[in-house]
Amino acid sequence: MPSGKQSVPVDFLVLHNARMTVRVASKGGAVVDGKTSDGRFFLRPYIGTEQEFTVQRAACFPLVPIGNRVAGNGFHFTGRRRSFVPNTQESLYLHGDGWLGDWNVLEASVEAVTMAFSRKADENSPYAYRATQTIRLTGATLDMQLSITNRGDEILPFGMGFHPFFPRTPETTLKASAVRWWTEAPSHLPHTLEAPPEDMVFAGSTPLPDRWINNAFEGWDGKAAIAWPEQNLSLRLKATEDFARFMLFAPDTDRSFFCFEPMSHTPNALASVEADPMGLALLAPGEEISGGLSLTILDGSKVL
Repeated sequence: MPSGKQSVPVDFLVLHNARMTVRVASKGGAVVDGKTSDGRFFLRPYIGTEQEFTVQRAACFPLVPIGNRVAGNGFHFTGRRRSFVPNTQESLYLHGDGWLGDWNVLEASVEAVTMAFSRKADENSPYAYRATQTIRLTGATLDMQLSITNRGDEILPFGMGFHPFFPRTPETTLKASAVRWWTEAPSHLPHTLEAPPEDMVFAGSTPLPDRWINNAFEGWDGKAAIAWPEQNLSLRLKATEDFARFMLFAPDTDRSFFCFEPMSHTPNALASVEADPMGLALLAPGEEISGGLSLTILDGSKVL
């Protein structure tokens, strides 16, 4: 798996205002970490030096032009098979290209940065596109806006998402309404769509179950909340309507973090794209999709 470590320094930008400080890296278009003005982390703290930056240790990265894994490292569309080369040590292509790429900083200020990433179709991926991401601090809110433009010469299915990592403490709670969830296959792909079990219903502020979690949830209303009672801190998440589902990940070997990943499409949606796009957008050359996620910090652990 590419470590994401760089032999040359990665561009780091520090965004800050009276309420928060957020570090951003050009590698992967990643948010390195985020904390309140008094030092409470609302995104996973980065462990490591800037000189050896590792995207996998960052607090958030964009998912473009697809999120999660692709079964068989390819898909059939318009009568042809399109193939991917695995991009990590895993056997399946994972999370697209943007998180492993170098983003160019287009504009930057004390409170905002806009970055872009482009690639051409090649033997590793059939996608040619340009992605733009703006990360902005406005008061107590961290806002991330993402767009993807098809720069290829044919229609292809596109998706997008955000992959934030959040601190996990013994008293952490999550609130996020969803209609159904996907069970997990041994390959970490979605398997069966059904009603979630009782310990995976987060309609109210609920602790995460003490076990492995790696599941997609459908029918999300775009709103969620996380609370850290020990920190007297909570966070409200709000995604644009493009994100109607989320992925929830919590390892059973490291209980210091969990991931809540808003996505525009179901994981492995490429497998069924011709019958049911499952949230994927069929973009003609020059067309784009866009969406955003905002995180608002609040003092206190009671989430309404």
